[in-house]
Amino acid sequence: MSYLISQLWGWLLIALILGAAVGWLTCAGRRADWLSGWVPWGLAAFVVGLILALLAWFPGRYGLLLESGLLLFTAYIVGCCLGCWLKQMLAPAAPVAAFVAAAKPVARPAAVAAPAPAPAPVAKPVPAPAPAATVPPEPAAAAKIADEDKHEGRRPPGYVSPRGGKADDLKRIRGIGPQNEGRLHALGVWHFDQIAAWTHDNVLWVGSYLAFPGRIDRETWIDQAKILAKGLETDFSKRVDKGEVATSKDSGDKGAHNIARLDPKK
Repeated sequence: MSYLISQLWGWLLIALILGAAVGWLTCAGRRADWLSGWVPWGLAAFVVGLILALLAWFPGRYGLLLESGLLLFTAYIVGCCLGCWLKQMLAPAAPVAAFVAAAKPVARPAAVAAPAPAPAPVAKPVPAPAPAATVPPEPAAAAKIADEDKHEGRRPPGYVSPRGGKADDLKRIRGIGPQNEGRLHALGVWHFDQIAAWTHDNVLWVGSYLAFPGRIDRETWIDQAKILAKGLETDFSKRVDKGEVATSKDSGDKGAHNIARLDPKK
């Protein structure tokens, strides 16, 4: 046994410390009931293991493991007892203080006059909700054009007419003049947010259809459209609004000319 203690002293110390921590945390600060819980079963298992070790029913390696386990279990139990004992010794006045506090008479509050009843709340008129802003209906989708599938990428979605009958001035985007604006209208592109939503495939298709591949990316149409769709300004749109870009002057008809030209009924 002394040989095992000399070999396992480090593990025995760890088991003792662990047991002390568990004993400190689980001890209720009063005398423990040793005949309830897991204690009887643990002691019974320890006694059975001790008898087996004394009778040497498990010789060799298994006997060595049994004796090692008994030593570690003993160190753990001793640590639990020490931790609980220390907690009881260091905090003995808590139960007494609780008993004294419970024995003190409770002062009854003086009688308080019943409060006067609160006045009945006056109903406030509820204002009528403001009428919801009417949203113009979404126009019909633009019709398919000839040779649409021969271009690389994918055609962006478009409308036969602008929302509410008023198109955005696409010429406020650097790179879009009156001719390109008319061709975009023919594709059903009337608003900044449509260009802002273009994907890479849409850019490839429009660049191929308008016969200037790569120009949309170089001139940052999408980035400009995202800014203008939020109601903000770009340096180029400010110049257009001041009339400094002759090729981007707006006629002010909000795309009415192209709407009439594209309408087959007119």
